[in-house]
Amino acid sequence: MNKEKIQAQDVDLAKAEIALRRAAAKAKKIAEKTNTPLVVYEGGCIVKKFSEKQGTRNHRSRES
Repeated sequence: MNKEKIQAQDVDLAKAEIALRRAAAKAKKIAEKTNTPLVVYEGGCIVKKFSEKQGTRNHRSRES
């Protein structure tokens, strides 16, 4: 995500970034706990990221 701070005029919108970050952190913990890849959208690709414990391999696939 972009590191710039943007002032949201809607209170719900302002809280959305916090909620998304919290959900991402929780998803990362669950992926590590269950030894499954964390699937993210990065640089125009869908990427399966494995935790350090699982190894450093990443798998990329182009989105159609």
